[in-house]
Amino acid sequence: MPTSFAVAQPAHPLDYWLSPELARISPPAAPSRLRQLADAQGALAAAWSSAIGGGSVLILGGGFITVMSGNPVWVMFLGLTGAALTVLGRFSWKRVRASLPDTNRLLITRGPGSARGGVVMVSLLAAVLGGILAAALPAGAVRGTATIVAVVGAYVLTVALLAVCILATWRDPYGTAGYGPL
Repeated sequence: MPTSFAVAQPAHPLDYWLSPELARISPPAAPSRLRQLADAQGALAAAWSSAIGGGSVLILGGGFITVMSGNPVWVMFLGLTGAALTVLGRFSWKRVRASLPDTNRLLITRGPGSARGGVVMVSLLAAVLGGILAAALPAGAVRGTATIVAVVGAYVLTVALLAVCILATWRDPYGTAGYGPL
């Protein structure tokens, strides 16, 4: 006795769901599960791209500390740690980009909502940190040029770390092809 399994046909073809007219029906800011999935996928990709940038900053930091102290342990330790973080970030970033989002979990991010917000956030934090470190410059001038270079170098590396961790964004290179009209 032959058995057959009935497969439910979708009510609308795929072109219907991908149409720009359907996207205009719902407002751009309206929440949807599809937008949540896309945001979660973007947050994971951005986190791993921050790891790639953070690894680069660790390598630079190791080189800077080695030059300032004359101790090659720093470039070996921070350089290897940064290289490992960069490789892990690159591998994981590619894996996230090639996979579908996990529908069983929701990621919530607390960061700037746009590149402009990220620039403002990094600028504000850099100004506060710069003000704090500027207080150390007069005492550093008494100790010598090396102290001033160390303070300025620490400031530049910290701002670079802020920039790669806060400004990392993910953009779908194919527009909204992966998620349709969000």
